[in-house]
Amino acid sequence: MTATAGERQLFSEHLRELRSRLLSSVFFLVIGTLLGYTVHTHILELLIKPLNQPVFYSSPAGGFDFVLKLSFLFGFTVSIPVGAYHTLKFVEPILPEQSPRKVLLVLLGSCALLVAGVCFAYFVSLPAALYFLGSFTSEGVQALISADEYFSFVTRYLMGFGLLFQLPLILLVINSVEMIPTTKLMQYQKWVLLLSFIIAALLTPTPDILKQLLMAVPLIVLYQITIVLLWLVNRRSSR
Repeated sequence: MTATAGERQLFSEHLRELRSRLLSSVFFLVIGTLLGYTVHTHILELLIKPLNQPVFYSSPAGGFDFVLKLSFLFGFTVSIPVGAYHTLKFVEPILPEQSPRKVLLVLLGSCALLVAGVCFAYFVSLPAALYFLGSFTSEGVQALISADEYFSFVTRYLMGFGLLFQLPLILLVINSVEMIPTTKLMQYQKWVLLLSFIIAALLTPTPDILKQLLMAVPLIVLYQITIVLLWLVNRRSSR
């Protein structure tokens, strides 16, 4: 069965719209990368601050590669909302009437949780983790950390916590498809408490209970908030 002229025209319009939105997203990525290059010294200061020591590169182009990665990371980060917006607008015609608003709320919630997770990792968890890993040095074994390895470690660490903080949103989305009994989540509370304090003890190997609480409590509170949100949503749905 051959496509009609109207269908071919509609397909061509979708392709043009897709190309336009992709070019717009790439444009903002390039602009963000250039802007990141102008402020890369400040970004570098922020990344190095938890380590509290300089990093090194061992190749002639090592410094350039490092600055390029910093700039691209900044550009990619600031262009995420633009890419999410264009994606939402492109698929909006095939979504139900109320879905675009719900998708927008999910995107905003995801960005907020991502920022919260990255901030918690940077200000609380990362310094403790670097202190723990640096405690294995001695007079005969000193750390000579390369810029590339440190950049990879920090970005994975920060994004890992950013993804970890997506837990409430992920469970809410799953719950909207298939209801999750909160009683089941309550049964896992003791394991969440134990795991949170084990992680805190490993990353803060000091007798300072305050530092361990600063690590464990946010993870526990995040899980409790998830349970409460699911309970409220399920209660409203049952009504």
